[in-house]
Amino acid sequence: MTPALRLLVAVIPLALLAAPGHAVERPSVLVISIDTLRADALSSYGHPHRITPNVDALAARGVLHADTLTTIGKTGPAFASLFTSLYPPTHGARRNGVPLRPDVPTLAEILGAAGYQTAGFISNWTLRRNLAAVDRGFEHYDQEFTRKRNLFGAAERDAPSVIAATEQWLRTGRDRDRPLFLWVHFSEPHDPYDRHEGFDVPRPPSAERSKGWQKRWRYAGEVAYVDHMVGQLLDAVAEDLPATDTLTVFVADHGESLGEHGYWGHGKNTLWPNLEIPLILAGPGIPAGRRVDGPASIVDLLPTLLDLLELDGPANMEGVSLVGAWRAGLPEDRRRFIFADRHTVLGNDARESFDHPLEIALVTRGVKTVYDFDARRARFFDLRKDPQELNPLENPPIAAKPPLYRQLAGWYRDLPKYLGSAEQLSDEDLAQLKSLGYVGTP
Repeated sequence: MTPALRLLVAVIPLALLAAPGHAVERPSVLVISIDTLRADALSSYGHPHRITPNVDALAARGVLHADTLTTIGKTGPAFASLFTSLYPPTHGARRNGVPLRPDVPTLAEILGAAGYQTAGFISNWTLRRNLAAVDRGFEHYDQEFTRKRNLFGAAERDAPSVIAATEQWLRTGRDRDRPLFLWVHFSEPHDPYDRHEGFDVPRPPSAERSKGWQKRWRYAGEVAYVDHMVGQLLDAVAEDLPATDTLTVFVADHGESLGEHGYWGHGKNTLWPNLEIPLILAGPGIPAGRRVDGPASIVDLLPTLLDLLELDGPANMEGVSLVGAWRAGLPEDRRRFIFADRHTVLGNDARESFDHPLEIALVTRGVKTVYDFDARRARFFDLRKDPQELNPLENPPIAAKPPLYRQLAGWYRDLPKYLGSAEQLSDEDLAQLKSLGYVGTP
């Protein structure tokens, strides 16, 4: 028995550890995740054109969290936070290519111990089982990249291939005596923002075509395309996962900077385009058509699902259940923390020393506090007056006791940290990480 499974036996009531076929009746769980999807690219989050009707329809029958932050702008570490409700230094997968620590229970392990059949279908190379270790707890983990999404070396399986693999498994591998936890991950709209016939969005007027507008336009087209594929997936799984009996989650791992602050991409700062992600939940026990504006985080998904399923979870979760927020909202003074870290740099021992991240940030009461480890200085943003984070301040715009910088520094100092280490990566893994931009200098 692994350390994580030993812990699960301690936290899940024995009555819930029923044998397959005798598990307590609970709804199935479907998590649909989109790589590199910033929240404002969706119509329901403010995009000026109606380009995401399927996601909008999901939001209409559930709860949309309008202010959700990821923990870090990197795929592997972000999903490790989603599945464990821990921040990257604590769960150990601080960078792509570095695995989750082995003694932390994951959502798939918790649900598996409670009688669920668990299956995951991925499309991003960084999520392969030997890299992030987020496969732990999945009975079936589909990572067969038989097709390349583009000609530039990255073997990101395209959305139709992911859906086809999911459909095939549901026909041949589904155990209908157990509830199902199904995770499906789409890589679109990750760079290079391919065009898809029939999914071009309206071009901006000539007067609004600032530098890089073509890339932003292609990105929006990929968002429209992946929304269509979300609809295709929901149709494909409808028989096994009917909407009325399934807890459905729509979420992204992180966002994407599209030239804001002079930056393209994700992962190396704590500015808003990298961090603001969609989070939508629908299904039994979830009110329909509700929009919640209070502060949410990707680490909240695990405790929220366990709350809805009436399952106990690990005692050290950093997130909170959002169920109460659907009635009373979330407190404005809630503290959310974010990291920006260096890319994976591989030396002779296949790891880079874990000294410190690039940046850490605290968001609370409409103020963002950012500490830059290289510059050794803090800066502040008044998010009420400056939501685009264009005008950093030398001093916080509000008084707080203790001061906001001290809150951030003290939290990071006391945060449990785990110095994870990557195995020696294969030549293929290294090539794929490089093609995705995740191996290089800090």
